[in-house]
Amino acid sequence: MRGPSKRPAKKQSSGSRRPVATAQAPRGERPHRPERDKARWVIGLHSCEETLRIRPKAVRELWLREGWESSAQLRALEETARAARIPVKTKAVGQLETFGSGHQGAALACLETPEVDWDKLQSAEAARILILDGIEDPHNLGSIIRTAWLMGVDAIFTPADRAVGLTPTVCKVASGGAEHVPVESAANLASVMEDLKTHDFWIYGLAEAGKSRPWDLKLGKKTAWVIGAEAGGMRKPVERACDELVRLPQVESGSSFNAAIACAMALAETCRQSGTP
Repeated sequence: MRGPSKRPAKKQSSGSRRPVATAQAPRGERPHRPERDKARWVIGLHSCEETLRIRPKAVRELWLREGWESSAQLRALEETARAARIPVKTKAVGQLETFGSGHQGAALACLETPEVDWDKLQSAEAARILILDGIEDPHNLGSIIRTAWLMGVDAIFTPADRAVGLTPTVCKVASGGAEHVPVESAANLASVMEDLKTHDFWIYGLAEAGKSRPWDLKLGKKTAWVIGAEAGGMRKPVERACDELVRLPQVESGSSFNAAIACAMALAETCRQSGTP
């Protein structure tokens, strides 16, 4: 396997469409508008369960659909919330659907989100990072976060523009992963990449123009994978900031893997080489 070459020392540098309510709010209660709420709304049974388990003190309230008493899973959520002294509110299904159709009868407002620990990234002997240059599909981002959680990723960086954030749908698809993997939005991804290089990260960009495949390389202990947008791939400044471009094998040209699948393939090889998790 070919490993990363010695890098010259460098001086260290200092949404989606607006949801439409499908049911009228009760008299005296203002219609809920998720995009105006400062809380991070999480929907779905598994995602709500994990949020209640990991950060119960940060949960402001739990919403359950009308008739939740007939569901064992929703009853379990209600019991967990009550034990943590979290307000539980019964809502019409239409109100829950303002967050998305995948709510499964549950939604909660969380006032806390995992944050990137830069000191840990800089001092760690080994670390894994994902850099997502323009992922706009919430299902793709949610799937990537879920995979990142299960494969020990320490942080995910996304651009501040033309990228989906931690929407309720993203948290639902992540199925609890959003409580474990910090996602940080950056105004300039290329600048973040240069900062990471000063702390011994080797940055690989997945691109059709790559000469090597992931298993042709001896990946470093501190590895960052860059995945481009669903349609256009990486932007030029981000591509230029990569140490090396890497391709995934495919029998047909002119198309590409789904971003979440490509990410999983790269991380699987990273885990294989490091022997973890």
